[in-house]
Amino acid sequence: MFRHTIGKSQKQLANELQLYQSTITNIEKGKTFPGIAYIHYFYNKYRLNADWLINGNEEMLHSDLEALKTAFRLLFGEEEHYFQQYLELIQLMKIPVIREVIFGKLMEMKKIAKDEIEEFSRKGGSRSVGS
Repeated sequence: MFRHTIGKSQKQLANELQLYQSTITNIEKGKTFPGIAYIHYFYNKYRLNADWLINGNEEMLHSDLEALKTAFRLLFGEEEHYFQQYLELIQLMKIPVIREVIFGKLMEMKKIAKDEIEEFSRKGGSRSVGS
């Protein structure tokens, strides 16, 4: 079920869409169908595959894995193990507590990197970053 896949309760999804919870229940029971504006919203936010919703064909969510791999390789090179670690981090970040810890550490590293770059620039680039 789509709602479970995106980790939402009926109440949370209803609030997000500004609908009654009973409307979500009726959609899930097949008594009604979401309007095109909602399908478009689900596609933009969650990559919902409309063909899956209407016909049950293909995967529920569109995968941007290949596009993500291409972007990652352009930024970080061809090493597959880095990409796999990146995907694992993304999965872990679905857990709110872990996401907060990871973002906290990333912000710390960002500050350290900026400080190193500023120091490097002040010295006219005469020393190695991290030395």
